[in-house]
Amino acid sequence: MLRQSRAQNLAEYAIVIAIVATALISMQVYIKRGMQGRLKDLANQISPVQYEYMNTTSSYITSRTGNITENEKRGTTTRVINDETTTRTGSETTVGTN
Repeated sequence: MLRQSRAQNLAEYAIVIAIVATALISMQVYIKRGMQGRLKDLANQISPVQYEYMNTTSSYITSRTGNITENEKRGTTTRVINDETTTRTGSETTVGTN
């Protein structure tokens, strides 16, 4: 009688483990979707507007200053640029939807 009780306990444990494993496997899709939703919410908090170059308006003024020396010798032109400075001022506006 004691052997039957031990076997019955072992069978009950196996059934409980199988039920828990089945529940976890079936919930895997819902857990994954929940994590993806949280990740998307975090991404939207960082930048609520997705960048699109078609919806971007730019206005810049660029100026360059420097010394350019060109030498031509036997058909070869050599250009040397010294002390070049580039300055860019302006703004960029992105218009879009979530």
